[in-house]
Order: sequence, then C-alpha cells, then structure tokens
Amino acid sequence: MRVVLVVLFNIHLNASAQSWQQLADYPGGARDDGAQFTINDIHYCGTGRASDFSCTGDFYAFHPATTSWMSIAPLPQWQERQYTSAFSYDGNGFVVGGENCLGNYFNTFLKYSPLTNSWTSMPDLPAPGRAGCQHLVIGSDFYLIGGRNNSGILNEVWCFHFNTNTWEQLNDLPFSGCWRGLAAAHNNLGYLFGGRTNDSNQTGWNTNTWQYDPQTDTWAATSAFQVGQMMYQSMAQHDSLLFVFGGVDQNDQTQVALVQINLNSFQIDTLTPFAASPRRGCMSFVSSGYFYLSTGITGNERIDETWRLPYLANAQLLEQINFSIALINTEGNILIRIQDQLIGERIHIRDFQGRILEKITLEQTQQIISLSDYSSGIYFIEMNGKAKPIQLLY
Repeated sequence: MRVVLVVLFNIHLNASAQSWQQLADYPGGARDDGAQFTINDIHYCGTGRASDFSCTGDFYAFHPATTSWMSIAPLPQWQERQYTSAFSYDGNGFVVGGENCLGNYFNTFLKYSPLTNSWTSMPDLPAPGRAGCQHLVIGSDFYLIGGRNNSGILNEVWCFHFNTNTWEQLNDLPFSGCWRGLAAAHNNLGYLFGGRTNDSNQTGWNTNTWQYDPQTDTWAATSAFQVGQMMYQSMAQHDSLLFVFGGVDQNDQTQVALVQINLNSFQIDTLTPFAASPRRGCMSFVSSGYFYLSTGITGNERIDETWRLPYLANAQLLEQINFSIALINTEGNILIRIQDQLIGERIHIRDFQGRILEKITLEQTQQIISLSDYSSGIYFIEMNGKAKPIQLLY
C-alpha cells in the first residue's frame, strides 16, 4: 500500500527582522571542510572530516522551498575526502582533488548526475594530487588553483576544458602558492583572495586580491576589494553578489562576520554577524534572498548545525501559498484546491532534484491529480514559484 504524506510548513512573515534562524541539522553528522555545489536551486553538500577524524563521502541535497534535506548517492568507496573542490556545470556536479585524512592526496575528478543519482569518473588531473585548492568556472573552463600536497603549498594553475574534455596547465600564480583561500568569477574575470602561502614554511599569508584574465592567462594584484588575511572561510555567490563568512584571521581567531561583496561596484557591506559561536570550514550557499551555512568547526568541536540569514529586505515577505493539497486515498491521488481567479494556471510536479516531471493545467477550483505512477520519494507541487512538498512511501 502506498502512503502519501502531505508535508505542511509555515512561513513566518516579519518585515523588519534580518536575523539568523537555525534550521534542521545537517543529516550526515558533524563535520568540517565539506564541499557544496548547486543545480537548479537544489544545494548539494557532502564530504569533509567527521568528529571521529575520518573522511566522509556522503552527500545530501537541500531544498530551500521546504528547508529540508534528502540523502543522495555518496562518493564511490575509497573516494572519501576533505578539502575537495566542488562546483556545478551544465546541470551536473563535480568534485576534484582533496585529502583522505591519512595524508594521501587525490587527483581524481568525479561527476554527479542528478538525472541518475550517480557518480562517474572524469579524466584525472594529470599531476600529483592536491587539496584545499581554490577554483572557479569561466565559460566552459574550470580552473583549479594552488592547493597543497606533500611538496608544500602549490602555485600551479590547471584548466579543464569541458568543450574538449581535457586538462591544460596554465601559467603559475605570480606568488608562492595559495591554500584554503577563495576564488570567484564574474564578467569573464576571476578573483583570488585569502589563504596561506608557501612562505615561512607554509605559514605566509596571501595579502592581496588577484584578478585573473583568461584571455591573456595573467594574474594582477587589484585593489578592487580586500578581505584581509584570512583562511578557512566559506563563500557563496549569486550573480554579482559574493558572500564571505567566518574563517580564521592572522591571530588564529575564528570569526562570526559575514560580508557581501558586489562584484560590479566592489562595494563591501557587513551583514548581521552570526548569532552563534564563531566557526570555520562551513559549507555555504544562497537562495531566494537567504544566505545559508551548514556544519563547520567551532573551537575544537565539529558541528552539524544549519543556519540562514536573509540578505534581502523582502526575503521573508513571501506571499501565502495560494493553493492547498489534500490526500484523497492511499493510491497516490491528491486534491488540489485553488481560488477562482487561478483557474487556467499551470502546476509543475518536480522531483527533489528540481526536474519538472509533469505540467498540468488547473481547470476547476478542486481538481484531483494522480501520482500513482511515481516511485517513492519526495516531490513538489509548484505554482507561480510557490511549492508544497509531498512524500510517497510504499
């Protein structure tokens, strides 16, 4: 027998509150130095070092419409890692590099497909493995920058060309390498900032922001914006807005600061400081006017908390969802109720990966639809950008 759960949730409206809100804990347990990528506004988080100091390979998908987590396929066995570089491109997620928590470094490159919920191998980096790299995507090219392995902190720059499925080594960084800094891309330029360098036995600081021009394969120090001497920070980006959170400063002090950098104007705004203990090594992402962070380490304790902060003034001013869902029977039939003026609107049925499975036009104020052909899992009934989740269980 099939059971359909209609998951109800409340939206709390507060026009003035721009405060941190704690959400459901990360389901994989406490960890730091995990990695994250986003596909179709679904945020995939995984890997990192667990509280027992082992490396992890599990991954979970976060759906911001319901602030809920769902387990997805883990990395293949023996590919568990921390300090990996993760990103998305052309509807798929990728991880490359990292360390296995035993002093061994990966050069493996893996692709996640949300269509098949599976990982496959990409061409390995044709160089010794490395971890804690900076990375960015410009056009159809992925850049893996610096990092560290047994030879120290690296200044190498490698580029993976998706159009040819090949790696190419580019010009080195114009300084002594970078580890656990940050990199972002905007308007076909790259920016690198923060992190340790290979100076003074790997304890030097990268004090500059560097701009990368892929047309000339050159790096130049820029005064466009500065974030200071920092490492282990978390970063998220939405279009021209870059968000940088937490981390450790040159005095080994863990931070609670969150700054917003406009990559068009290079204006830096300080947002509401984090409401709980300082932390570093978090996973971060942004969605619908909210900045999210999850996991990390505070003091010597790894944590599994998830938090969010609205960075847009109207992020919490969401309209009430103007349709309702009611269970009809255990065969997967549900009743959708709408207002008269919404007749003719179309609903989308999406899976947890955000893919549209079916489009249905509503022809009456009360309409029954069947989900009996769908397998067990979480789905979303969406109309006008508003969604309600349901879960099918056998």
